[in-house]
Amino acid sequence: MTARPESLDRIGTLRFARRKESWVASTSGHFYKIIRKSKVLLRDLDDPACIDIASREFFNMRFLHGLADGVCCPERIDRACIVYPFLSGPDMRTLLIGQASPAQREACLESAMRLLARLHRGDGPGFPTKDYRRDSFLAPSPAVLDRIERRQRTLVVTGFEARNFRFDQDSDAWFFFDPHHVWLGLPEEDFARFLVSLLMIRGRRSGPRPWTGFDRFRLLAAYEALAPARLDRTLLNYFLHEELAMRRFHATKLARRVPAASRPFVMAYTWFYYRQLRGALALQQF
Repeated sequence: MTARPESLDRIGTLRFARRKESWVASTSGHFYKIIRKSKVLLRDLDDPACIDIASREFFNMRFLHGLADGVCCPERIDRACIVYPFLSGPDMRTLLIGQASPAQREACLESAMRLLARLHRGDGPGFPTKDYRRDSFLAPSPAVLDRIERRQRTLVVTGFEARNFRFDQDSDAWFFFDPHHVWLGLPEEDFARFLVSLLMIRGRRSGPRPWTGFDRFRLLAAYEALAPARLDRTLLNYFLHEELAMRRFHATKLARRVPAASRPFVMAYTWFYYRQLRGALALQQF
């Protein structure tokens, strides 16, 4: 039987770690996540903006879990705190860049692709539809825009990245755990995002060398074996570059905010890092 979560009235007694966008803690087989906007945990717990984000994540994860068991299902929510079952690990990033065998890497990546295909089979009534004419970082050509307009929409899960998967030994399965936003859009966007997240799985602090230990065609085959339709290769190539352009935009924006003394180095490193990624991406076309 699943253990009962700690009373959220005692949340102040848990040892939370501060992350970029959340406070997290684990105890008694449960994982606690509080949406973070400030440096004070209890302030964020009752902050209306944090509560709104937590409520949206709770609803989205419950909805996605209804489509596929590979989505980690939250157990309860109180204000800005979401309680999930604890997943033993490792996370996918650790496995991919660690000492795992090629077969282990392929198995976990193909598991993610099968999950993505199942999510794309689901209906998304009530979710907003993305406008690719306005919400893009790389202007689509007329030919690409025509394909976008004619393409059937599916659910799009913007947090569907390799870093947002974790293994659970009790279930002997991988679980997706951080949706960010869910809307109606193009399936090629999700697939491209996952591939770019693999190239970046080492993280900038680990050096500028992209990770290329995956076979994009095997991943595509695993996805299309269960997907509602084949992916459009032209759109897929466009979204690979669109995704990288979006990440570079935000990385450059952050680099400009660092203290003046270190800004030139951070800007130069950011430029070099994304140049390396562009070179690696050129070899990952379809």
